[in-house]
Formats: sequence, structure tokens, C-alpha cells
Amino acid sequence: MSKSFSHLLSPGRIGSMELRNRIFMSPMGSNLAEPDGFCGDRLAQYYAARAKGGAAMVIMGSVGVAYPRGSGNQMQVAISDDKYIPGLAKVAEAVHAHGCKIAVQLQHAGAIAVNEPLRGMPLLVPSTPTQKDFDWPVDLTPQENKDMFEVFFQPGVKIEYQEASEDDIEWLIDAFAEAAVRAKAAGIDGVEIHAGHGYILSAFLSPSSNKRTDRWGGTLENRARLLVEIVRRIRTAVGPDYPVWFRIDGVEHLKNDGITIDDAIAATKLGVAAGADAVHVTMYADASKGISFTEAHTVQQPGKYVPYAAAIKANVDVPVITVGRVEPELADAYIAQGKFDFLAMARKLLADDELPNKLMAGRPDLIRPCIYCYTCISQIFLGSHTRCAVNARTGFEQSTGIEPAASRKKVMVIGGGPAGMEVARVATLRGHDVQLFEASDRLGGTAFFSSIVYPENGKLIDYLQAQLHELEIPTHLQTRVTPELVRGMKPDAIVVATGARRASVKVPGYDLAHVLSGDELREMVTGKLGASVKRKLNLRWRLMINTGKRIGLLNNNRVINKLSERFLPLGEHVLIYGGGLVGVEVAEFLAERHRKVTLIEPGPAFGKELMIVRRWRIMDSLRKLGVRMLKECELIEIKPGKASYRTGNGQIQTIRADTVIMALGAEPSGSDLTEHMKAICSEVHCVGDADELGYIEGAVRNGHRVARAI
Repeated sequence: MSKSFSHLLSPGRIGSMELRNRIFMSPMGSNLAEPDGFCGDRLAQYYAARAKGGAAMVIMGSVGVAYPRGSGNQMQVAISDDKYIPGLAKVAEAVHAHGCKIAVQLQHAGAIAVNEPLRGMPLLVPSTPTQKDFDWPVDLTPQENKDMFEVFFQPGVKIEYQEASEDDIEWLIDAFAEAAVRAKAAGIDGVEIHAGHGYILSAFLSPSSNKRTDRWGGTLENRARLLVEIVRRIRTAVGPDYPVWFRIDGVEHLKNDGITIDDAIAATKLGVAAGADAVHVTMYADASKGISFTEAHTVQQPGKYVPYAAAIKANVDVPVITVGRVEPELADAYIAQGKFDFLAMARKLLADDELPNKLMAGRPDLIRPCIYCYTCISQIFLGSHTRCAVNARTGFEQSTGIEPAASRKKVMVIGGGPAGMEVARVATLRGHDVQLFEASDRLGGTAFFSSIVYPENGKLIDYLQAQLHELEIPTHLQTRVTPELVRGMKPDAIVVATGARRASVKVPGYDLAHVLSGDELREMVTGKLGASVKRKLNLRWRLMINTGKRIGLLNNNRVINKLSERFLPLGEHVLIYGGGLVGVEVAEFLAERHRKVTLIEPGPAFGKELMIVRRWRIMDSLRKLGVRMLKECELIEIKPGKASYRTGNGQIQTIRADTVIMALGAEPSGSDLTEHMKAICSEVHCVGDADELGYIEGAVRNGHRVARAI
């Protein structure tokens, strides 16, 4: 055991359940169920991977106690009938095979359920909700709007609400209790009652959504009554020794009338008195706002829930679980300080299912990092199953195993970005003899530049470089691959991973000194000054950049990010042409550095390559930073200090532009080199942005696939 994580990796207990460490897989809706709510092999392997990776317990998220009623996801796991017990037992068996415990999170989604409207049934709620305007559809692409909402406009589909009667409440309590009995029969080790995230128990707890005047509303004791009665009924049904706990919001954020920490403490005391063995502290926010999904429950701010968990722990004598972007080092310290007892990891265990084992081996440096891009949760909004941008196996465990190669091959990888490094990693693990060649003097490709703008991407580069070192993969920097080099190496397979190229967008004035292409901006920030950038920079800035490069300051993305807060050779008014992933991230980066930014996008939506949950956050940030955003507009001319564009209705407008950044024109670069290599080698592959623009997720997924095929 690593001494650095002695508290996090120490054994623990919830009720009668003994746990090998303090790391849980957090409950998450995965959409990995089979049709009609059954568990199948892909779900079993998804959880088994985290069990094998060393987690003490996996918690199956959002398991429907009344399925198809109250189901929060279209492909939700069900536990509403005895017919589901065999599938659940199969998942439990797969998890237990690796010495891990398993719990199911019992849930009824209430007003957030998706299946009732499609079946012509009303949504069960404590009180009819007050209708709100949702701000997040405006930031969806036309296709996403269609995918998310088209089904609700079909004939016969309607959204109606049913305020829960006494009979409905009794039925609901029974549904939770019967589900717990089925979980126990299936060999599940415990149950978590979901009383958070706006689902029906949370809706009863919150004064924002519970306006009742009977015994189920009004005072905190009345609003918590449903949770308390469910805990009692489950305890009676499963006996005194079966672990039962609940998940609760420490606060409802972005609401003036929601759950407060005092409410959460009082409700937790009542739930524990009713027989709960633990409490799992989370957080929720106003779901009408796109920013809410990263303010709460898939939180962007590290450790945001810890104060709420600590406040609740100070008031109860049962273990406290919490979640929400807590790094292992801090979790170890917080457990030692008594702020909570167990850490549930969600995104971290999707990014690296072996995280606990790597901590136990004393190798945290080998943990594949989550980059908080929200690829995982964004899938649920679009009706797809969870996946991960940095871990190609997540959600695809059945079909992506890294198997030994049938024969050992000599493999040449051309390009040291994420795609090339992932190919090298996986191909080496399969037993191939791999060498990687990179034309520049650093690994990371364009992801290195993106890590300056979005630092989380830098952690992925660090991880992949550590993998190359750990696997002793020969890496040749500042080496341009020539036909002579290839013939000398005589590879059995070549992988072209040279990334994207950026063609110039030839708007009149594109070659003026204050106009930068994407490549020129990268050269400027990273210190690799090509001829065109040198021409556009004055002597003072060239000297500063060359000095920074010479003394090593520009070799570290974190240092460059910090320096850019004070030194950035761009004018006060910056126009960015192209509102895709690159454009919106650069706009946020520059606006935070006090530039007045205008973002022009020819298409109908901004940030379309970003996953929607992250897009909601960055668009909210751009609006708060005062970035002017113009969609369906075309840049038509650039002049010194200004630029003209055509609006969607044909009007010509002129704005000030001290600096213009062209964030359009990216295209795959690998076709020509791939064809040239085919003349030398019989097996040639092209991956990542060299083959098709897919950014980090596409690079990792494509690289993983090709490496498995060699």
C-alpha cells in the first residue's frame, strides 16, 4: 500500500458490509441496459472492469423501481419485477469475481422521467411544477435539437403532471421496498435510495418543487417524510443487517427557494434515525439552466461538495460518502481530517478503471486522467450510452479488449500527438515492436497548444508520454520521416498520425500583419516561429518569445498559460473567425485575458464539436465575459484595424479588429503521406485528425482501434 494514500486505501465498513478501501464507483446512468430494462453482458463487463480495477464497491446508477414508469433514461436498468433478478445476479457475480462489492441505486425520476410522456402517462410529482423557460436549447445544433426533442412532438405524446395522492405515495413506497428485496435476492450487497438530483424524493424534499399543504409538504419533517418512510419500509423488508443508505443534495444551487444545507442535515438525521446505514452527499441545481449540469452533480469546480459532506458528517454517526472531482491526494487528507469516509468516483473511473490498483501499486503517475470534457454525460442527453474521450474501452468493454497479436510486427508510428501515442501504447501492449517518430521537438501535437487554452488536455499528454516511457517505446523527436528512413527501418506496418493541416481562408486581407492563422497563433504561443509569424511580429516580441523559448519557459504548457496573463502579442480588440471548438476555447482564453472578443461563425451554432454539457458551460462563460457572438455571418474583408462581415439577412457590418484570428480551415493531413508510404510498406494505416477530424476523442478512439487491428 502506498503510504501517500493510507487513509483512502484503508478498509472501511457500511453497516455489515466490509469494504477493501474507500473508493466507490459512483452511481451513473449509463444507458447500457438491454431493451426493456434487462442487464446483459455489456453492462456486466462495464462494472466488472471497475471491480477488477480495484474499487471497493460499484454502485449501479439510476435503477428503476417502477420501470417503465419513472425511468430517467431510455435504456435504464430496471428492478421493478422479479424477471429482472437473473440479469442483476449476473452483474453481481461478475463484480464479486474481482473481490468487489456491488450496490444498486433505487430511483424514480418523477418530473424528469422520459418514458411516461411517450406512453401517454402523466409524470408523478409532489406538486405541479411552475413552468420555466429553459436557456440551454439555444446552444444546441439543429441536429441535436432534433435528436432530443423530435420524439416529444409525435402524435399522442404529451407532458402532463399527476400530483401524488395518498395511494400513489403508498404505491411508490412499496415499489422501493420491493426493489430492495429483489436486489437482495439477486446477491446485490446493498441499496442506495436516490433522494437527490431533482428526482421524485428530491422533489418532495425541496421547498422549490413541493408546495403541498398536507402531511407530505410544508415543514422539513413533512417534506422528508417520504424518504423516511421508504427507509423504514426497506429496512423492514430486508432485515436489520442488509446495508441501506440514501443519496441527498447538500444544497440546490442557483435557486432561491431550494434545499439548503440545514435542510440536508435535518433530513439526513431523520433518515438515519429511520434505519439508514450511511449517507451519500451530492448536489443539484436549477435544471432550466445549461450551466447547472456543471455547477452540480457533474461538477466542474474541484471539491465543491466537500464542505456539505463535512457539515453533514458533523451531525450524524454513520459513514458519509461524497463525490465530485476530488483528487486522490486530497481525498486521503479529507478522510484523515474526518470530513467524509468514502469517495465515490464517477468520471475518474470511466477515464481509468484501474485507478485504485494504480494507487495501491504506488503509481499514481500512470493514472489516465479525466479531462472533464463531459463526453460521458452528454451521451445520455442524446439517448446514446456512456463513453469516454480518453478511454476508448469505456462502454465498449466487450469489443475493445487488448489481445496479444498473432505475430510480432515492427511498427513505425509517424506523429506524436494523442492518436500516435495511443497507437504506440496499445500496439506495444499487444506485443509489437513499436517506434514513434515526431517532426517537432515535443510530443502532444496540436493538443499541446489546446492544453494552454484548456489545461486539462495537458494531463492527457503527460499520461501518454508516461506510457511511452513506462513501456520503453523508442521515441524520435525532431525526426522527419523520409522514404530513406522507412526503407532503412523496414517496418511491417506504418501508422500515419500527422494530425490536421490548416488551409488559409483567403478572405481579402488575410495576409495582413495583424491576421493570424491557427497555425501562426500556435507558433506564437509555443515559441516555434515560422517565417510568416516572424514577419508579423515586431522585434520586441520576437526577442521576448525567443528568450522564453531559449530558457525553457515555452516548453511547459502551464507556464505558458500563466505567462499569457501578462504577455500576449495581440491587440485589445480581437476578432475570431470560426466558432467551432477551437474558436470558442480561444475566445474564452482571450476574454479572460481582458481582450474584447468578437466571435463570428458562418454556421448556425457555436462549439458544435464540443460535447453539449461542456458547451453549455463555455457558452455561459463567453456571455458572462462579454464576448460578442455572431452566427450565420460571413467575414468578407479585413483591413488594418477593422473587418467587415455579412449578416444572415445580407447586411454588411464593420467592426474594430486590432487582431484577427482565423479559426477555420482545418482538414485531415494524412492522405498524401499515406499513399506515399503504401509504395514502400504493404500495411499502412492513417489515424486521428490525419484521417478524419475528431479532436481528442476521435484521436484516442481511432488510435486504439487501429492498434488492435495491426
